[in-house]
Amino acid sequence: MPSAIEAEYEPYYRRWKEEGTPEAKGELLRRLAPVLNAAIRTYAGDASPAIQGRAKLLALEAVGRYDPKRGPLRSHLMSHLRGLYRHAARQSQVIKLPERAALAIGKLKAAENELEDTLGRPPSTAELADHTGLSPERIARVRLARPGLTEGQTTIETDEGESAISPAVRSRAGIEAWQNFVYHDLHPHDQLIMEHALGLHGAPVLPKNQIAGKLGISPAAVTQRAKKIQDRLDSPGGEELF
Repeated sequence: MPSAIEAEYEPYYRRWKEEGTPEAKGELLRRLAPVLNAAIRTYAGDASPAIQGRAKLLALEAVGRYDPKRGPLRSHLMSHLRGLYRHAARQSQVIKLPERAALAIGKLKAAENELEDTLGRPPSTAELADHTGLSPERIARVRLARPGLTEGQTTIETDEGESAISPAVRSRAGIEAWQNFVYHDLHPHDQLIMEHALGLHGAPVLPKNQIAGKLGISPAAVTQRAKKIQDRLDSPGGEELF
């Protein structure tokens, strides 16, 4: 039966089988790198050094058992590299919580940066949720993995030490329900102001001058928008919805 090994791999495979030297092994692995990378993306989704090292070991084991008469080398490798599934699962189980949080924070930050480049301003949590497919609650948990952030604050201290937004409703359940109702009815700019005013969804509480800097508007404009939001927050049930 004729050999089924691909022409692009055959000379390097033959050299490794005949010589068995570290140089021959290294050259074969370099030529097979696209196959290994494809397997890592497919089976592990994580190109960490540990996963890459495991992929090379599995590849060498697979090449040692390969019979060129039975099929292409690439198919043989992809089949044997399925073992990366189990290795990646075991590795994820032993990652410490702070490391997991760091990974989640990094992914969220990348999405925030991508949206900020597109919008020309930081995205609101609602926009970020639409972009990432994560719920606002999940985004809040990721943000709160960072130290120093405040969740559920009901007032914001301005540069003058006064409260720019202070909801009239004081029960926790009432505050959260009404805040969410108002928040989702706002323009994204106002959503961002409300997030940083009240620490909603894990956003850091910021003074109005920093909020203004994020939006590229004046602190006075932030105050005006905050007052309009405050009017909504101060009158829950004031509008006839039906």
